[in-house]
Amino acid sequence: MFVCLALWGLALCATAPPCSAGEPEPIRLGLTAGFTGPTQAMAVELYRGAQAAFARQNRDGGIGGRRIELLAADDHYEPDPAIENTVRFLDQGVLALFSSLGTPTVSRELPVLRGRAGEHARLFFPVTGLEAARQPPYVRYVYNLRASYFQEIEALVEAFFRRGLTRVAICHQADAFGRSGWDGAGRALARRGRELCAEATFSRSAAAGDDMTPQARILAASRPEAVLLIGATPACAAVLRDMRRLGLHMPVGVVSFAGGEILLRALAALGGPLGLALEDGLLFSQVTPFWRDADLPAARDYRRDLAALAPADAPPPPGGWSGEQGEGSATGFEGYLNARLLLKVLAAMPDPADRRQLDAAARGVGPADIGLDQPLSLGGRHHQALHTVYLLTAVNGVLVPLETVAATAGD
Repeated sequence: MFVCLALWGLALCATAPPCSAGEPEPIRLGLTAGFTGPTQAMAVELYRGAQAAFARQNRDGGIGGRRIELLAADDHYEPDPAIENTVRFLDQGVLALFSSLGTPTVSRELPVLRGRAGEHARLFFPVTGLEAARQPPYVRYVYNLRASYFQEIEALVEAFFRRGLTRVAICHQADAFGRSGWDGAGRALARRGRELCAEATFSRSAAAGDDMTPQARILAASRPEAVLLIGATPACAAVLRDMRRLGLHMPVGVVSFAGGEILLRALAALGGPLGLALEDGLLFSQVTPFWRDADLPAARDYRRDLAALAPADAPPPPGGWSGEQGEGSATGFEGYLNARLLLKVLAAMPDPADRRQLDAAARGVGPADIGLDQPLSLGGRHHQALHTVYLLTAVNGVLVPLETVAATAGD
């Protein structure tokens, strides 16, 4: 197998044993993600989860005898490199773009897809709840697995209100991701006759060591009963540390992009030296079922296939195998499910190397069974397969389920 790892304008190539003579050309997919920068741990987990599914399929003969190869490129969680990676992948002739990570990056990839519509360029299962990927004019070029940020925030706000917490503030990333969260929060509160009581922001590049005391003071001044936190892992960890330092112990709801288990590890590293249990009072929204669920076929398969993932199956991503590689994560499970659903699409194509067949295969793939005990379809007006939000909390450093919410803002 031959895998090119594109990094900015360079192509870093890792080789495995070459294809034997007469073996069909592989099916190549392109993934751009922040393998360095604030989303590094998420990008690695996403890549591992996807590669676990693809490796299993390759061991079983691939798709019609063709192997699946995932090309990974680093965009540092910044829009301009993401655009460059997207263009390069399409120029290299990948069949499709796959699981692009992040709202500020995906929001800039969408116009590229539209501009190359004549080439049948498509993005499957981006890891973002961005509304623009679910609405005209861009929805025709994108297929989504996960629920949207509007749906996640609706579930969090509903959970607050059921607990009698109606004064809600928001602290968010100052970019397209944060604005999407802010918009969703405003809509969710307006449906309940309320509005945000305070708003604070932070930079997309904010690190865990940054001082978020000014943001915490803005929140404190409004005396909120609950806070929505919208951002990448390092910034969310810093905000929570400085909120708790100032004595702000109200419940905090964080959306899936905070990283789930990845955020918990960051909080333990920050809170331990201070004697603070930063996980207390957190409510996590997730867009995939609980990956530790022993009764869920896809969760069992994910843990099995991740454990079986060998170095020959998945060359190191750009930046290397940084961070902890544990037994699994919510982010890794999302990558695994994204890959599984795409495999269903590929299997439905008469010629899985022909981009022109992607739309018909995607629209016709449902109801698809990928081990979630529910049929999935991509044919709805939002091209979105899942409309469920899963709420979790943390107990002794481990995420545990609270409830499952059938999201109301969707197809």
